[in-house]
Amino acid sequence: MSITKTISDNLKRIMAEHDLSSNELANRSGLPQKTLYTMIQGTHKARIDNVEKIAKALLVPIQTLVTPDLPTNVLMSQRLPRFTKKYAKLSLEQRDEIDAIMDKMLES
Repeated sequence: MSITKTISDNLKRIMAEHDLSSNELANRSGLPQKTLYTMIQGTHKARIDNVEKIAKALLVPIQTLVTPDLPTNVLMSQRLPRFTKKYAKLSLEQRDEIDAIMDKMLES
């Protein structure tokens, strides 16, 4: 999945969950509505400074916008940055173990 699509999908989910219009998010982030709209539609490659502005406006870490396939409750969680930092310190073997545990938990 491309980063553009990931950002688009996550923005759509967050906005829907919080009943937030693109106009309101544009106002909060200081971005032109057209720029934000094209990011939401996935037709605009997002610049990192714009993603940072949106994350700040949504009061979420930037990782929540660029990480694919996260459920909305995880997207809005403040635990994600801590988890990401810890996960990055793991060896590949340890990451595989964590992935296997998570897969097993999600099967239930």
